[in-house]
Amino acid sequence: MKTTNLNDQRGDLQTDKNMNATAIEGMSAEHRHIESVVKSLQDASMGLENGRRLRVWKLRTVVEFLRVYAGQRHHSREEALFFSIHSECSEFTQSCSLERLNHEYEKGRALVSMLEEQIAQYEQQQPEAGYALGQTLQEIAQFYHHCVWMEDATVYPTAKETITESVNRQLQRQFAEIDSAFGWDLIAEYEQFAANLSFRAATIDLYGGRVAAHSARSNVLISTRSCSIPEVEF
Repeated sequence: MKTTNLNDQRGDLQTDKNMNATAIEGMSAEHRHIESVVKSLQDASMGLENGRRLRVWKLRTVVEFLRVYAGQRHHSREEALFFSIHSECSEFTQSCSLERLNHEYEKGRALVSMLEEQIAQYEQQQPEAGYALGQTLQEIAQFYHHCVWMEDATVYPTAKETITESVNRQLQRQFAEIDSAFGWDLIAEYEQFAANLSFRAATIDLYGGRVAAHSARSNVLISTRSCSIPEVEF
């Protein structure tokens, strides 16, 4: 019972924090975490070109971050935003159609699934696996960079001009429900992972914790192990 109360309090504190920011500000903050991971994927691809060996566990955690945090969670928020505004603003509907959102979501899922397969081949040291992995990392980085830029440059400015205070509060409540379903602790772990992720040479991992929670949407269990840093892996 004590644990439940502590978890409830943590959720209440997080909800209060989210309520202090607008819904759009909250989604923009998510973009910064996604950008951090995307930048690291570019470094990882460059590392492969330079003959460095990448840590497989770190790549697999990237897969789960993109699948759950950038995919399911962010897409759920986009859907909530779309359905809250589309009937009131034709300009917003043109810049943020449901078809475009779903297309991007499906493309992102396909790229992440491809990455997952290539990580397994890379771990098995199959011929040309490193080259194929590097190409996919670049493609994923370009895809997410484009999506983030489009939303920041076109979708969110239009939404800011359209959202009323009542709609903003409604979205904040929906966002809080989404995050509660995924798990506040899981989200915090993903964001910590994004902030500390690095595939660069001569860096020390700051993230050695565990991401362990079930997503209400996918029942994903993520685990990352404590670091014992091999000299040739990044």
